[in-house]
Amino acid sequence: MKKTAIGLALLMLLVLTACGKPAWVGHQESEPLQGTEQLFDLKAYDPDEKVELTWDGQQVAGTFERHPELPVGAYIPEGATAFKMSNDTAWGFESQQIFMTVTKNSLIDASLMRDRTEELMGYKEYRGSINDGRIADFFQVDQGGETYVVSFTYLDKAKALPLLTDMAKSLRTVE
Repeated sequence: MKKTAIGLALLMLLVLTACGKPAWVGHQESEPLQGTEQLFDLKAYDPDEKVELTWDGQQVAGTFERHPELPVGAYIPEGATAFKMSNDTAWGFESQQIFMTVTKNSLIDASLMRDRTEELMGYKEYRGSINDGRIADFFQVDQGGETYVVSFTYLDKAKALPLLTDMAKSLRTVE
């Protein structure tokens, strides 16, 4: 009887940890983020502005791409595109799963963002991440009485973060 109980307990523990984390870890509250550096300044778009982005370890020229529905846009490197992602517009490389989206008045459910991307924790707009094999980082940006949620999505952090943070810094408002 004792061996059966121990065996069942071990089996249950094995099932709960099948995805690499115990099931109860996902339900813990994360520490609040307290970054101090500003990532987004959302200045007005200037057609004469030249923006350099970091892509594949090199500085490359960015081309401005306006959001089709919102009064914002971002600079993207050559080869990147704007594409539809569910109900959102994304900028980046769809085939490589490296892209940024901007939505308006979206709610960020902090209980879902159990993960943290250490490289982004210093930014005051950063709200957290979800890592389910593909990483999604979330930021809340308040501008002109509007709230925008910016998200980064990627697989390869070393390759994607330099580009995505440069794209975020290049986010501009348009009339």
